[in-house]
Amino acid sequence: MTDASPSRRRFLRAGVAALPAVLAGCMGGGGGDSTSTREPGTVAVGPNGEFVYDPKELTVAVGDTVTWEWESNTHNIVVESQPAEADWPGTEGGATKTYDEGYTYEYTFEVPGTYEYYCSPHRNVGMVGTVVVEE
Repeated sequence: MTDASPSRRRFLRAGVAALPAVLAGCMGGGGGDSTSTREPGTVAVGPNGEFVYDPKELTVAVGDTVTWEWESNTHNIVVESQPAEADWPGTEGGATKTYDEGYTYEYTFEVPGTYEYYCSPHRNVGMVGTVVVEE
């Protein structure tokens, strides 16, 4: 074998050296991109095929409408907790009904407080979100 042809050892070293960069790309930020180009009050549902809401936490004022836009398939919004006076139902159909890319859901928050929600098919992988409504 000549020096011009890569040795197996050199080939493996190059692959191992590149591994952290490859994994970083695969494991990505998991949403919450602070440089989002979305309209204020808009939450992406499953952007880039990830099991996240982006942003994960959103703060709005009483009377503001939040819009969720599906960017991938098989997601929903199930309300986990909300202020006692509130009546946010989440997406129609509860935990069993999911929606696909292109679906849009809106809700106007009238009661101040913290609202926590999740996607029922992907809750176990951390697809949860929060809306904080301030006066």
